[in-house]
Amino acid sequence: MSLTTAGKTPGPVRFYLACDHRGCDARTTFDLVIPDPGPSRDDDLWGYLLHHAHTATPHIKELGWAYINGDGYWCPDCCAPAHHHPRSLPGPTSHT
Repeated sequence: MSLTTAGKTPGPVRFYLACDHRGCDARTTFDLVIPDPGPSRDDDLWGYLLHHAHTATPHIKELGWAYINGDGYWCPDCCAPAHHHPRSLPGPTSHT
């Protein structure tokens, strides 16, 4: 998986995204202010781990990136029909 973050919620979080399509080295970075602290680690470990990704999913889609189940994130160029037609982004609980 190529989505990583720096920062803590609530507050600004920097997202680093790299294309997982074989041979592609596309990368992007973006910042989001996430006002919701999300669940605590003790209350919901998976929710705690996935909170950033869940919040960023709409922005990632707006940037033209797609999550390909089993392959990871693909950049807009790799999502183009000339490469493959990716499946749409699944719900937020299926990626990190």
